[in-house]
Amino acid sequence: MPKRSYFQDILSILGSNVTVTICNLLNGILLSRVLGAAGFGLYSSIIVVPIIVIGFTQLGIRRSAIYHIGNKILPEESIVSALFILLLYTSVLSILICGFVYFFSITQPFDPLIIVLILITIPLLLVNVFAGGVFLGKEEIHRASILNAGPTILTLIMTVVFVWILKLSILGAFIAIFIANFVMFLFVYRIIIRNYQYNITWKYHEPIMKSMVKLGIVNAIAIFVMQLNYRLDILMLKKLSALEEVGFYSVAMQIAEQLWHIPYAIESIVLSRSANTQNDKLVHKTVASIFRVSLLAAFLLGIIIFFVAPLLVPLIFGQDFAHSVPMIQIVLPGILFLVGFRILNSRLTGMGKPQIAIFTFAPALFINFILNLFLIPKYGGIGAAWATNVSYAVGSLIFVVLYSRFVHMPIAEILRFRKSDFYFFKTVQKPILNGKHKDK
Repeated sequence: MPKRSYFQDILSILGSNVTVTICNLLNGILLSRVLGAAGFGLYSSIIVVPIIVIGFTQLGIRRSAIYHIGNKILPEESIVSALFILLLYTSVLSILICGFVYFFSITQPFDPLIIVLILITIPLLLVNVFAGGVFLGKEEIHRASILNAGPTILTLIMTVVFVWILKLSILGAFIAIFIANFVMFLFVYRIIIRNYQYNITWKYHEPIMKSMVKLGIVNAIAIFVMQLNYRLDILMLKKLSALEEVGFYSVAMQIAEQLWHIPYAIESIVLSRSANTQNDKLVHKTVASIFRVSLLAAFLLGIIIFFVAPLLVPLIFGQDFAHSVPMIQIVLPGILFLVGFRILNSRLTGMGKPQIAIFTFAPALFINFILNLFLIPKYGGIGAAWATNVSYAVGSLIFVVLYSRFVHMPIAEILRFRKSDFYFFKTVQKPILNGKHKDK
């Protein structure tokens, strides 16, 4: 297999993430126009249930799989077999929870066929999530990119067929999701069973499963704390301000968070390489270079968003949403801080230390809550933007201090730019990071 630099792998993930964003946008536009406001609202209220449930029940197993496969301490075949057993458990649990919620919570009449389609799609969604962990653990970045973008592209195509052409309305939308994920399941099956030739056994791999679940739960808690920090301001705006402010602020965050395409693309690569490396010193230096270059790239993109937002936001979303523009401009520094955090955090997560994010962002979450409590009633979305800035900055700065101690690298060395930062993408290759060439 040809050598691939960090830059090639990052471009691969970045391309798939941008594709996902564009396809989701187009799919949302198509569904909202064809189904109308009421139909799209019903569709959204149904699909949000499995999204929330799967986010909880997968228990961070994907990241745990990256760590265990990358470390090569245990046989891959045993890890993947344990992963399949966990897949069975999480699928059953997810189906039961979703079925319970649909049966007891939805007051509107709904087509039972839609609910059946959703329930049988859940295991397919989880297969894709867990398989992504296998591919990244094996540093199969190209396949991980295909698995990331594939379901969204296929869903858009199937939505055009079943919703727009065949006019099957909401049922067609869920048929599209099922077919897209079933096709990707076949892709995963072919790779894992036929290409890798794993002999999957249903033996109860207790030590492996306990290790994966233990690390996975810590990952899940860390992700939950960070996600709550991202969304706390919106939840509090609903309680403490006008509904219009929620809409303005939601649009502002949607635009400002486009800066996160950079760390989203990079963190998967750093997770994969960190789990596989035996040369920690070299990877610490490489991740520090990625951190600095990414901050610079995000800063330049942030400047573009700052000056372009006043022109594009009213044009795309309507003149009313001009109120979102100052919120976008205010919250950009906080988003920039988080770009750096996500890259460094992916290194510690790849080392099996996701709990550090909990220690840093739990205090930031408290700060966010207190500031929102005082600022939102007086300043609305503007106040929420300032609260977000402060909490993201505090959490990120605390994290940099702890990261410096864990990797034994002075903060000044992490932050100081070098000429080599701008060409290391071409020179750092996979074999070096696998420990074949170690620092003396």
